[in-house]
Amino acid sequence: MARPSSRRSWRSFYDRLLKEREYQISFDREKYGAYSTYREIFIRIDRILKRYPQRFEPLPIGAGSGNEPIWAFRADNTVEATGPPTRFLVTALLHPIEFVGVEVLLALMERFTANMRLNPTLQNREVVFIPILNPDGYRRVEKDLAAGRSRFRRFNARGVDLNRNFGSFFSGRAPLRNALRFLYAPGPRPFSEPETASYRSFLLENRFDFALSLHSFGGRFLWPYAAKRERCRHDNWYRKTTRAMIDLQPRCGFRSRQLGRLYPFFRARGTEMDYLYEVFGTRALTIELFRRRASFLNPALWREPFVLFNPKEPEREAANLMDPLFHYLASNR
Repeated sequence: MARPSSRRSWRSFYDRLLKEREYQISFDREKYGAYSTYREIFIRIDRILKRYPQRFEPLPIGAGSGNEPIWAFRADNTVEATGPPTRFLVTALLHPIEFVGVEVLLALMERFTANMRLNPTLQNREVVFIPILNPDGYRRVEKDLAAGRSRFRRFNARGVDLNRNFGSFFSGRAPLRNALRFLYAPGPRPFSEPETASYRSFLLENRFDFALSLHSFGGRFLWPYAAKRERCRHDNWYRKTTRAMIDLQPRCGFRSRQLGRLYPFFRARGTEMDYLYEVFGTRALTIELFRRRASFLNPALWREPFVLFNPKEPEREAANLMDPLFHYLASNR
């Protein structure tokens, strides 16, 4: 049952979202694809809240670096269960330009809530969705699109890559920090940013067994460790699980690999995935959506960064991932 204070906070935020002009933004969907505006995302979520008031709960986490609130939503399918539930976490948009992750998360949220009472494989499950971990970043990108501008946005409002700002294997002195500042900006110290600090507090209060983090692009299922080549203790489980997910894709099968072994010299330090796995024992999986056909080295694509990272038809990407994502939620205990 939702806490009254959470409901009141949600209604206050939602009423402001509907009334204030700053949220009434539109952009060219013919050019960029059928993506939701910030306002439309929460309109979709509010419909779920009204349809399942006893089983779907808004949870305020904190605020971003531009003071936009960060929301989580708990889908509780444990009402008639005996024994502890299996707890899942699904997140998106650490990097603000990766809109397709939000669309896939919303599709999964809508399908899960609609099926949780009907599908016996989903019994005794609790799933927390965090659609936008970088809300101020999302709003900056949609303002770019509304103005017809093309901008590469990877950081929060303070210029930090949130997916390098977590505490596990953090490095503020990695060589890439000076060589590729436009790509690598971990921040001055772990959890220096309001987004990651709020997220850490939430994780300390809410432990999860499994996690999915949605990113773009590449068409890959990736698992820990990201910061080193050493194999994690659940490496065989990840291989088996991701192979089953790939087999369930109706088209455009993804690839799978430990992130720290993806390229010979590539290491990703301070990632969400490694933090969840190393600190909490959460079996965290990162999904790089959108296995694009055209080369990412094509100069025309880099002139339109949003198109580089997001397919024109996000609903097709969601359809290609629904069965694999449901398998992840239904088969793991």
